[in-house]
Amino acid sequence: MYMNEQPFKIRLKFLDFFINNGYTFVESASLVPKNDDTILFTSAGMVQFKQYFLNCDNKLKKATSCQKCLRTSDIESVGFTDRHLTFFEMLGNFSFDNCSKEQSIMLAWTFLTDVMLLQKKRFYVTVHEDDYETNMIWKKFIPDDKIIRMDSKTNFWDMGTTGPCGPCSEIFIDTGFETNCKKDKCGPICDCGRYIELWNLVFTQYDKQIDGSLKTLSHGNIDTGIGFERLVSVVSNKKLFDTSLFFPIIENIKNTLNLQGKYNIYRLKIIADHLRAIIFLISDGVLPSNESRGYVLRKLLRRISVQLKFFECKNVIIYKFIPTVIETQKLIHPELLLKIDYFESIVNIEEKKFLETLNIGYKMIYKIIDNCKLKNMNMIDRETIFKLYDTYGFPNDLSEEIIRENGLAIDKTDFTDAKKHLKKHDMFFNIHNLESNIYFKVSEKIKNTTFVGYNNYTNIAKVLALFKNCEKVDQLFFGDEKTEIIISKTSFYSQSGGQISDVGEIRNGLFECVVKDVFVLNNCFVHKIKILKGSIKVNDYVHTFIDIEKRKQIERYHTAVHILHQTLREMFGKHVIQSGSLITNEKARFDFTNNFAIKKYDLTRIEKKINSIIMNNFKILTKTMTIKDAINIGAVALFENKYNDLVRVVFIKCGNRNYSVELCCGTHVENTGEIGLFKIISESSISSCIRRIEFLVGTSVQNKILNDEICISKISEMFSIHRKNLLDGIQKFFVNNNKLVANYKKLKNNMLLNKIDIYEKQIEVLNGINFLSLILTDIDKETSKIISDKLTKKRSLVLLIVSQNKEKFDFSVFVATDYHCYCIYADKVAKLFSEIIGCKYGGNKYFAQGGSKNKEKLKEAIEYLKKYLNNRIHCIRQEI
Repeated sequence: MYMNEQPFKIRLKFLDFFINNGYTFVESASLVPKNDDTILFTSAGMVQFKQYFLNCDNKLKKATSCQKCLRTSDIESVGFTDRHLTFFEMLGNFSFDNCSKEQSIMLAWTFLTDVMLLQKKRFYVTVHEDDYETNMIWKKFIPDDKIIRMDSKTNFWDMGTTGPCGPCSEIFIDTGFETNCKKDKCGPICDCGRYIELWNLVFTQYDKQIDGSLKTLSHGNIDTGIGFERLVSVVSNKKLFDTSLFFPIIENIKNTLNLQGKYNIYRLKIIADHLRAIIFLISDGVLPSNESRGYVLRKLLRRISVQLKFFECKNVIIYKFIPTVIETQKLIHPELLLKIDYFESIVNIEEKKFLETLNIGYKMIYKIIDNCKLKNMNMIDRETIFKLYDTYGFPNDLSEEIIRENGLAIDKTDFTDAKKHLKKHDMFFNIHNLESNIYFKVSEKIKNTTFVGYNNYTNIAKVLALFKNCEKVDQLFFGDEKTEIIISKTSFYSQSGGQISDVGEIRNGLFECVVKDVFVLNNCFVHKIKILKGSIKVNDYVHTFIDIEKRKQIERYHTAVHILHQTLREMFGKHVIQSGSLITNEKARFDFTNNFAIKKYDLTRIEKKINSIIMNNFKILTKTMTIKDAINIGAVALFENKYNDLVRVVFIKCGNRNYSVELCCGTHVENTGEIGLFKIISESSISSCIRRIEFLVGTSVQNKILNDEICISKISEMFSIHRKNLLDGIQKFFVNNNKLVANYKKLKNNMLLNKIDIYEKQIEVLNGINFLSLILTDIDKETSKIISDKLTKKRSLVLLIVSQNKEKFDFSVFVATDYHCYCIYADKVAKLFSEIIGCKYGGNKYFAQGGSKNKEKLKEAIEYLKKYLNNRIHCIRQEI
């Protein structure tokens, strides 16, 4: 397999270079921005540092990172160029303390030429046309004719309509590849691909105001970004998709598909790129859906399926490529190895679902083509194709390819117009200014607080910060609202991994408060409190007391979640992976990947298995170890978590073997026997590939049993049946009841049918049209049909039958074939009727039906139908 050492070493060289120059290494943030709803994904290295750009009072002065990024703005170019990717990593260095432009440029130049040993003569730079300072600095390093001055469209960077902004300088390198345009004036501003933008140095020296004016910042910032994949390409002197980050993936796809001879390489490049993107998206907690981030993930997966369809792939296959993708990343992202089963499960289920859509689309597109050929048409209209695209999800490019192969064309202009209303689905990645966060500023100064709550339910701590109405204060008093406290050490668990926060009290001799919730920001535990008495000041000392009974019940639930997870994997396979949970002191829910509902018989087996483990009183142990060691022992990881080098692992022992091994920071019981009973309440679907089990443990099960006992006793009394005969007795009751209901319906139907002659006398003749409206009480559709058949056998008729009860009414419309020549159809009559009463309807020209609660409009709607029928015939006769 592929160890991929060169990219790993390049990344290490970059980070080490800036660490040695006084920069602090910061781990990559998630692709899903935390506490930032203004963007869908992390699209640049600076995103996680946005607060620092606006706050001059930072402990963190300089930072360097290798940030995971995702952009889809250029998705159509992926595979066709060596510059565009959806998922990529951005190496960056950032300064928040007035770092000079000259120092920033010097560091970039030194790294590229002295560390990476790239030839100086290959470099070109662009600068903003008004940034004379940057222009003069670059002249110290490269000839003037390789410095290109550009306007604000290309060389002025901002975060949106307001916020930090400034001129930028881009570093280009001449790759020398033969794919250039061969023009005499080919250079960095040419789009042929020979010159690659390698590094962008942004000098955020202004704050853009709402009116567009630029206010000079009190502290200038440096924000630089260099594409990791592009750097690997340049250093290895290979095209982007020929590097060890992509080549093994493409080779694996070729071998799996058994491709030989000529084929479109760009399709393989698209697949390789999108595979990387979907793995990192799923790893950071995104699941396929029709909204927001899930929509992007689904779109990427479907684009892969479409490309594979061109290679005549008919079966689920994408999951087979995943191990190779992870192999190319494991040195840099070892946490991916923990989630391989989860990736394969999600991808497998989603691909199966989309293949069904594709197969339906194929049948429809060939039917459309056959119809066009029968009519001697050479172009397919936009509505037909757009219906495939919008309603059935059949991809446009696949439609185009099939239609073109069959000698037909699509009206592309019309199709583009039709797609305009779908722009709400397009994903834009604009970074907007955020207001300064007081908690962020304070936590940045404190750096971190300590959680001691695994073994201590109480502790003594120093007050480090106090807040009132989102403002930092020095003292809090009884009566203050919206208050928070940060202390040096806490025994309160903060919500994480599905487990809710602890509650309890913080107090000393002069102060007492209730802790309602806890959240963590920058490794600082912030406690939301309600003051019961007294006052508290910064630097005071306090005692913390968590609600022990509530914590113990939460521990029972959390350990039960681990047991349930492993039991499901043993019974149904390793594709079962936790995709979410909620663990409280009253109940728990567990979400997991699975593409079928669990049968009641299997739910009973799960309960028996888990209760057996509980009764065996197995030990629960926790150990801290490196993530590599955790991977080696087969530990299961949560999909949503980003793990550090050292991780906490929870073991549930079963004799000499481990029944369950999971990475987890939550709290747990010491022995499974402490859990008590385990009872499943429900099993359901929450999305196309995710199931949910809700369950109870401990005292909650006891309470349920007591409530069930009371309920059973009341039912026994109600039916006057002894408890031991209750099931048989109720079954007999319902058998007899069903017979009575059937007899009642039969009698009722006979009574209605005996009134057929009466109904016939109520028929109105509207300009030659026989019309009858019947308002009956609580009849079923079968009875309506019988009445209709009896009446329409005797004469042609437009029949409206309304069946009403206390809450609503249903209606049925029957129209005789004789009236179709007048364009009077059942579905059209139902439409007119529903427009008055305000409801939905459905049907065809013979029969239609609907329903509504709007009884007040019923008579009005019937009169409206009469007028319509009368006028309809009158108009037709006049035309004749």
